[in-house]
Amino acid sequence: MSRIITDATGKRYLLEDPVPLTQAPGNIQLATKSKPWKNYWRMLGTVILAFILIWFGLSFVFAGLWYRVVEITALGAICSLIPLPFLIILHRPKLIHVRLATPDPSGKNHHPLPEGGSLKTPQPTIFQRFVITDDSSLDMPPLGQVWGIFIAILVIGVMLSIPLILSFASGEEDLLGVVYLLSFFPVLLLSIAAFSIPVFAWWATSSKIIGLPTKRRDAEAWMIAGMASALPALILNSFIFPLILPGGLSYDDQMALTAAISAPIGEEIFKLLAVCLFLPVIRNAKKGFQVGFTVGLGFALIENLVYILGSAFGGAPSLTLTALMRGIGSIPAHGLWTGISGFGLGYYSQSTDADKKMKWMINRFSIKSVDFAENLGFDIDGDGDHSGFDKFRPTFEEILAKDEADSNWKLIDKKTGELIDAPGVEKKEVSHSLVTPWDAANLRKEDGFRILPAKNVLACLGIAIGGHAFWNGTLVSVEKLGESLGLGLGGLFFLNMAWVSVLIIVLLILARGIFKGVRSLPAT
Repeated sequence: MSRIITDATGKRYLLEDPVPLTQAPGNIQLATKSKPWKNYWRMLGTVILAFILIWFGLSFVFAGLWYRVVEITALGAICSLIPLPFLIILHRPKLIHVRLATPDPSGKNHHPLPEGGSLKTPQPTIFQRFVITDDSSLDMPPLGQVWGIFIAILVIGVMLSIPLILSFASGEEDLLGVVYLLSFFPVLLLSIAAFSIPVFAWWATSSKIIGLPTKRRDAEAWMIAGMASALPALILNSFIFPLILPGGLSYDDQMALTAAISAPIGEEIFKLLAVCLFLPVIRNAKKGFQVGFTVGLGFALIENLVYILGSAFGGAPSLTLTALMRGIGSIPAHGLWTGISGFGLGYYSQSTDADKKMKWMINRFSIKSVDFAENLGFDIDGDGDHSGFDKFRPTFEEILAKDEADSNWKLIDKKTGELIDAPGVEKKEVSHSLVTPWDAANLRKEDGFRILPAKNVLACLGIAIGGHAFWNGTLVSVEKLGESLGLGLGGLFFLNMAWVSVLIIVLLILARGIFKGVRSLPAT
């Protein structure tokens, strides 16, 4: 558009308005400069806010409704509302204003800009403006940095433990109290890094090994879904499962049964349901494992915060030991169990068009909702009657056909960059991997211990539950065994540490084999 204005002297000028914003062209992606550690700070803020929302917000609301205590419900509602605006601000979509000048003989050499001035091009161009989301890939810090920081945390924790251990050995309670108070705040600050850095280290490690390029916002969504799955698991373990247990059990027995039965079953099911939210992007077993492992790490991030904060009150020795055991044991275990479940889900999706079926079911549900509302007398579609949904009702086969038609690839001349019109070329969906076909072939041939989980989602879920139950159940059993043998605190400690060490070694061997097997799979 153009308009004519007149200045103070009476001169008339023809001014053009900037071109309006339009919808972005299809399949365009834009990435910004990589800032790997920015991802860490964003997820650190997210987990702290999510912890407040889940542990002091929604769980209090549920507890208040469960026990019919209005004050607890109100407190939970307040704690739920406080973190929400910060979470929205922290994860609001990053929008990028793109200006695209495309050479065209019918275009112009000058284009007005909305902020003033104009853009001059050496040849006639068609000017477009549109807004798109930032599609930057997930770029993790180097493995040496994150694992180096984790080791530094352990070293600092050991150094802070020495004065406390020496004062405890002296038997002087006043000295012990003073040392404890002096080390409390450093330990509390150290715990912030102790609960998050190990999770981030495993996130970086898994991303490196699997080798699938991933959008940052997608990976963060997977981890946040894992955090959210902690809420139903908490409700099941704390409120529902105790009702099933027989009466007369001691508190310790209830906790043991919760750890061995409720936690493995509930947590693995809820984590798998979180993975199912991303079924449309899970095209194969390799992608399913990646999504599942990240969801498991998100759950571990929330759980780790609870354990680390609790251990911090026991001083530097307790914090250091907890960070070590969970950093190399419990955290990768959560990721591995859910990764196995995601692996099975990936095979299911690959073989059954599960993502397309889910899309059809969502579309069908929307249509049925319109029918229901119009039967109640509401004109939802605005056609002046109450006849229900009047537009096209696609079958599942028609959805499949449409998706096949929408999936295409283009040939580009390597020298000129021009589009090559190739009629008759078969259209197919392709994906990309950081691993080249040559590398993938070599990886599939490499020797060594290699494991691939089952190709059935229910079998994979059973493996995840079984592995989780064995981990928790044997830890409880070893504790009971030590007590039955009459071991003191020192004996119980060394017995538990010995068995935990065995579990961690076995877990890391299994994880290495499974990672090796998943990595060897083709990306498509």
